[in-house]
Amino acid sequence: MRARRSKKSDSPVNGYIHDAFFEKGHWFLKTRQVLMTILSWVIMIIPIYWTISITLGSKHWKGQPFSIPEGKDLFYFFTKFFAYAFVILAIITIGFTLYNNWYTKYHVKRHAIYDEKRLLARREAIKDFYTSKFGERYYRRNNVRYYVVTPENNLEIKSIDKIYSKFEATKL
Repeated sequence: MRARRSKKSDSPVNGYIHDAFFEKGHWFLKTRQVLMTILSWVIMIIPIYWTISITLGSKHWKGQPFSIPEGKDLFYFFTKFFAYAFVILAIITIGFTLYNNWYTKYHVKRHAIYDEKRLLARREAIKDFYTSKFGERYYRRNNVRYYVVTPENNLEIKSIDKIYSKFEATKL
């Protein structure tokens, strides 16, 4: 008896992942996306090259867009402006990061920001609900790799909230 070889198409994951660019065929899509990517890079690189070559690479300023003093002044003004903006934003970002780390270390980890009894009641409620709806936890974790939800097993809207409120009323 021969063992059945599983194909890629047999995998349940294939029903969830779809990207036509990486599938066989679809040459019009691939050509269009590659051309759009190249065009986008060209549109981005040409102005950068043009600006750098005119301002830094050319010794003959006559006839160039920056041959007049106002153009040079404007370029150097924007250079300073963006440099200062970068430094200020870096200081603000680093400051907020340090404050957030301090707040997490000295406030969040030391003070309980949730109700312990309520959390335990919710855990127990959801465990009981999952066991009644989908079976024992050991079976769900160790024997089931993929689970397809049938329409009758779909959860109702706000069903978890209803379960939480019902158990909190009885347990608290």
